[in-house]
Amino acid sequence: MSAILPGAAAVDAPGLPDAAELVAISRSVDPSTWSAGAEGRLAEAADRGALVAGRERLLAATGAAAAFSLPEGLEDVHALSAVRAWLAAVEHQTPHAAPDAERAPGPIALGAFAFDRGAPALLVVPAVTWCRDVDGRTWVVEVRPRDATGTRRASRVRRLPDGAAARAAAGADPGTALDAVRFRQVPSPDEYAEAVAIAVSDIRGGRLMKVVLARTVEVRLPTPAVPSRLLATLWGGDRVFSPFSVPTPAGRLVGASPELVVSRRGRRVTSHVFAGTVPLSEPDDDDAQRLFDSEKDRAEHRLAVDEIVHALERRCVGLTVPAEPTVVRLRSDARLGTLIRGTLTTTLSDGDTALELLALLHPTPAVGGVARAAALERISALEPAPRGYWAGAVGWTDGAGDGEWVLGIRSVELDGRRALVRAGAGVVAESDPRAELAETTVKLRPVLDALWPGASKLL
Repeated sequence: MSAILPGAAAVDAPGLPDAAELVAISRSVDPSTWSAGAEGRLAEAADRGALVAGRERLLAATGAAAAFSLPEGLEDVHALSAVRAWLAAVEHQTPHAAPDAERAPGPIALGAFAFDRGAPALLVVPAVTWCRDVDGRTWVVEVRPRDATGTRRASRVRRLPDGAAARAAAGADPGTALDAVRFRQVPSPDEYAEAVAIAVSDIRGGRLMKVVLARTVEVRLPTPAVPSRLLATLWGGDRVFSPFSVPTPAGRLVGASPELVVSRRGRRVTSHVFAGTVPLSEPDDDDAQRLFDSEKDRAEHRLAVDEIVHALERRCVGLTVPAEPTVVRLRSDARLGTLIRGTLTTTLSDGDTALELLALLHPTPAVGGVARAAALERISALEPAPRGYWAGAVGWTDGAGDGEWVLGIRSVELDGRRALVRAGAGVVAESDPRAELAETTVKLRPVLDALWPGASKLL
């Protein structure tokens, strides 16, 4: 691992110091105190720091005490293992500890991996992280430097603007005049349908069983988008979504994902597989049953589940895999989901950290295809634009090897006034090109409208 990625100065990360030079201090916070400042704290993290939340833990972070450069992304398993080892080597203190202090969050690294598993990645160790666990415990973790004698010294973390100042500096509220927005689709709708038709032909010819094809919408805004405002619409506290706003070498990735790739807590492993989608209508009483009864969507979903199970059963015992999927209602669409749980057969010394499990699964069949290698080859051939961080993974990991990583879907890549929005659809032998095009449109609409009110009308 090199000290820092070339061109990554935009995230204001200091590189990777010796772990012995730092100390992580965790303090329990009264839930009422945590809640009192939550809105501003979350907005500041989303706009200027990093915000990641999943089923297990919400993290709102500012500043940067260290940064891991991973030039080969998820391909370098040794570097992934070294991340855990470095985090574990940082001294963790819990002054005025509560009875359950041994479970207090220590130093964490968070960030995003691109869809291309070998693309460079950057994980940041925040200087200050506010944590809320699924069980309601609330903590703040500060990672501080030491002096030469090993005693702690006052934190020298750069003070960030408060949430209100950050949002004001980022630009005015979006108006409703769409003529101020520049909009480009890559590929065009007709070209996307043609690509789906080619993929269907490939699948029927036996080259592969499923491939996910994506569309990209490039948006040029009159003022930069404000991440916290995006999340207020895309997430809004809805528990079905996992929100994130993290810096990347190219800018910032903001979104609210419905899909868990993998979480690891101790030896417990969880993955929530999604595949198969139907738009929700008004009234939507029949939509869930229509999706559940769809042979095409059930077959697509089963392919994804079987691939994840095949990968995890080599690492876990007691895998729990429901015989039937459930219908998960989002806001604009519903999806088939299967929650898979298992217990690791190995101890941490044998590997299988959260990052290593992510490397095993990514890209999942929900965003890649079956068989993986053939699907990735067709994606490269049929998609005219690279996917960047869309359909990558966003999350966190710690020194115990635990962590949680969600799919970077239902997201926007921001770089100043430029925004990239993507959506994909799973193509199988029974796919209809126009139906898959319509599915991507349904998925694009809520993200585009969160970016700029009414922007989906330009599709």
